[in-house]
Amino acid sequence: MPYIAFVVLNPGDCKGENDKVLPFESIEQDNRNLLKGIMKKYIVFALSFTLLFTTTSSSAVEFGQDATGDPNAVKVGGASGFLYSERIVLTVGHVIEGSGGIAWLERDGVIYQPGIVTIAGQKQYKVKQVLMPSTYVTPDYRNNIIIDDNAIIILSEDIPMTKKAAFATEEQMQRFTRDKSKVELVGYGITNGSQRDSLSPINNRAPNKLTSTLISPEAVLQFYRQYPNVEWKRINKPGVYGIVQHRELKQSHICDGDSGSVFFVEENNVRYVLGTTGLGLINDNCSVPERWSGFPSMSWIDPNSKLRDLLKTAEKIVEEDKKRESAIAEEIRLAAELKAKQEAEAKARQEAEVKAKEWQANREAEAKAKKEAEAAAAADVKVKQQAEAMAAVIKKTTIACSKGKLVKKVTGFKPVCPKGYKKK
Repeated sequence: MPYIAFVVLNPGDCKGENDKVLPFESIEQDNRNLLKGIMKKYIVFALSFTLLFTTTSSSAVEFGQDATGDPNAVKVGGASGFLYSERIVLTVGHVIEGSGGIAWLERDGVIYQPGIVTIAGQKQYKVKQVLMPSTYVTPDYRNNIIIDDNAIIILSEDIPMTKKAAFATEEQMQRFTRDKSKVELVGYGITNGSQRDSLSPINNRAPNKLTSTLISPEAVLQFYRQYPNVEWKRINKPGVYGIVQHRELKQSHICDGDSGSVFFVEENNVRYVLGTTGLGLINDNCSVPERWSGFPSMSWIDPNSKLRDLLKTAEKIVEEDKKRESAIAEEIRLAAELKAKQEAEAKARQEAEVKAKEWQANREAEAKAKKEAEAAAAADVKVKQQAEAMAAVIKKTTIACSKGKLVKKVTGFKPVCPKGYKKK
């Protein structure tokens, strides 16, 4: 006989990675009347029992496709998130609580690039601020009270984006239902229940992708009426869209570790966000297929989620942060320009002073050289004059000497006629 586990909870708030899947009752699958009676009798007990064995709530993709390198899926604590813009990560409130709380995240929290498998060696992006609705309370799964389980993480610097994201409008969501557009979700959880005791934690786990379609609020009600063992009237949240997950057909289904990831439809290279893992009816999260409870799971998407309001606040904060950073950067730029200008002017003055000194030195050297040349020339003239004067004093002369008819010339500094001759 199969085991039946009927639990009303947030598909993003299923069992944590250390939780055990426990059977609540063994029931004959084909006994519909008995099934309804037992489910009514034990529903509160089942929910209470689940809470006792639930740690940090999270879910992930069972029967999903490997999504390593996804441009938006990020690890947030022991669960997941969605990189909506360079500094904004969408997630859920209970993931923040399970990751140390707002104070811890704003002090020590970091986010890594999307789509990675291991965090080893990856750049860390510091968490600056965490936003959660003031109306948020820790989910009460016993009474199916899950109020505004949304959160946004604001980063202190940009993570490079390769895939743009935007919130889907109501008109787009209606069109997605009509066109049966492919809905996707990428999370960092386990892919089957046997991995709950795995030694490979989320820090070394690849992301996986869920695919389904979106159904309208009217279709949600019609869908549940097919399954007599579902008390849909009691748990129904009017106005929500639905995303069905047929794990009984081994189609992708949320599991442990994916809380905080978002459902989206991609068109023209833009991912249109429908919402985070929200309220819904989950059938045997990541259990063995034989324990399927007789109805498909469904995640609910609330078009009036306060996540949109949080996003507006986050975008304003990021805008102000960037303005402030831009102003600081401009001040730094102007200061750098001023410093560079002052240094250039100081260098120019120094070079001018050096040139002036060189010019003066050259002038002095030229004047000295000229003076020395003039002195040398004057000295040469003087020496010449002295030589000429001396030469004039000691110049040889020639005299004529005669003796009878004989005439003889005698040359010398002091010429004297020979004996017997007379100077003429």
